[in-house]
Amino acid sequence: MTFEHPAKWFFVREDPNHRIRSTARRHALEGSDLPTEARLVREAIQNSVDATLERQKTDVFIWNRFISGEDTDSFRSLVGFDHPDSPFARLSALRLKGGNAYELLKASKHGEQTSIPVTVVEDRNTCGLGYDETDHKDRFIELCLSFGQDSTGASATRGGSYGFGKEVYEAASDCNTFFVYSVFKPRPETDQAHARFYGCATFDGHTLPDGIKYTGRALFGIHHMNDRQEIECRPVVDELAHEMATRFGFVRRDKLETGTSIMIVGSHMEMAKIRSSIEDYWWPRIQANQLSVELWQNDEPVQPPQPLLRQDLSPYIRCHSLIEEKVPIADSERCSRFRARHGAQAGTISFTPIEPKDVDQSDESSEDSYLENTVALIRSGPRMVVKYFNPGGVGTGAFAGVFISHRESEEPLHLSEPPSHDAWNPNSTRLQDAYPDDDSRRRTAQKIVASILGRIRSHARRFRRDLDYVPPPQVHKGTRKLEHILANVMSSRGLGARPRPIRARDPFAIRISDRRINSADHSTMEANISVSLREDSELDGVKAVMSVHPSIVIDDNMRRERSERLALNCVTLDGAKVEFSRDYEFHLDLFKDRAAVVEAKSERFDRELYASLDVLLHIPSSIESQISVQEES
Repeated sequence: MTFEHPAKWFFVREDPNHRIRSTARRHALEGSDLPTEARLVREAIQNSVDATLERQKTDVFIWNRFISGEDTDSFRSLVGFDHPDSPFARLSALRLKGGNAYELLKASKHGEQTSIPVTVVEDRNTCGLGYDETDHKDRFIELCLSFGQDSTGASATRGGSYGFGKEVYEAASDCNTFFVYSVFKPRPETDQAHARFYGCATFDGHTLPDGIKYTGRALFGIHHMNDRQEIECRPVVDELAHEMATRFGFVRRDKLETGTSIMIVGSHMEMAKIRSSIEDYWWPRIQANQLSVELWQNDEPVQPPQPLLRQDLSPYIRCHSLIEEKVPIADSERCSRFRARHGAQAGTISFTPIEPKDVDQSDESSEDSYLENTVALIRSGPRMVVKYFNPGGVGTGAFAGVFISHRESEEPLHLSEPPSHDAWNPNSTRLQDAYPDDDSRRRTAQKIVASILGRIRSHARRFRRDLDYVPPPQVHKGTRKLEHILANVMSSRGLGARPRPIRARDPFAIRISDRRINSADHSTMEANISVSLREDSELDGVKAVMSVHPSIVIDDNMRRERSERLALNCVTLDGAKVEFSRDYEFHLDLFKDRAAVVEAKSERFDRELYASLDVLLHIPSSIESQISVQEES
């Protein structure tokens, strides 16, 4: 039985005063060299992230399936195949590639067996395409109707803003068509509607035999005559929207189950490439447990994105943990918090060395994922990898790097991105146009972006040079002896000068275990220090002096400087509280047969900072021995 509904296609006529045709819209994102799958998951998931409800985790569902058999007949009827204003009636004028979904639907009408491939992208825990109270805009209009709408007023913590999302969905379709089904909170601005269903398509501009010219933009909805006696194409709403969505093959949503589902018609994207692209660009948000993605092929769930299993991503995830989780830093690694410049904190960068890998050039997937010697650029709001940035430079060592921006630099970085959001450009036209009445602010924003990129290059190249450092060759004893003789002569000490006394072997056995305790905004450092005399020490017992110094570490120039001492809140010795001097010194008795246990806790410090712990231990007079242990946290 045929399902009757009022929705039909509406082709936008060309306005003599506004002759931009659809071709320009379809080419808007051609500056990006990202493959179709990557562009889709970056844009689609970004839209979902931007729409995520407060304190909720973004859930995304991507489903590749086929419309076939009787469903093909039903789908053909739903999209108005026999209507004189449908795309089918002017198929030859639309200049689609052969074998597209519309041609398949046309063939199926004549009894040919065919299947229409579609991809459905669905999100949960999101607000849907309703009215955005923050930006005072209708999200449905932004996605489906506006083109190139630069929402520079949107929060800088969001990822999108250009209004090119529809072009990404259409580019993934062989017939440039997608359908939208969304549930949202009713508001007066949406005439209290809670659900919408709509279709969007962009074809080549064309002229029909009657001489009327069309832009190529086509919409599928309910035609409405406005006050200016112009036809508008409005979405199907509420219960009819639910019914149409179900018949199109969407999963029906409850009235309170807000979110958006998008069906891309004629999609030929491979699920393996979709998975890989999600891992490439969304692993920071997945690792932070702020995003989950479920993948389905036909009616079966398939392996979800698992970035931790990707060998090429693991060093980048390691770098991310150095910044976000404050894990201990190895000697071969670096983690640097950029100093504030131009009135804004910049962010933090980290590096780790990696073993060079032999890439099998015949394996396209391995070549695509070959990421070494790049820095993953991440804005702290969306937590998507904007780009794997190649800082240049030469060297034989291989590395991975991650830069995470500070919230104070989010706005200029956000504004510096192109429509595809895959680069930071201080000369971006959009960034220059963002402050039309404030040249000083514009110049400052440009300087912030340029400074960040420059420092990323500098730090990356320096780290790579350090990887290539070769220690000087060992000098043989004979040469070393001659060296000392010459040094004595040159220093006028003479050959008979008394040699420097040989330092006694350190008598201490010491173990340090420290950890960083994080709260919402602050951190503290706690240390457990176990110390005794070595079994081979000549001493059986001695009174020693210990001091514990926690410090803030500034690492902007790759050189750790203890520039800011932290106070100690508490020190205990074998469970009893001890008094310490202004230099945090206190006395303790050391023995061979038992260890003294010292526990120390620092004052609170900003969670975004790094801290270092120095422990100094010496015997005041009898043995001039000292130990210095540094732990990074």
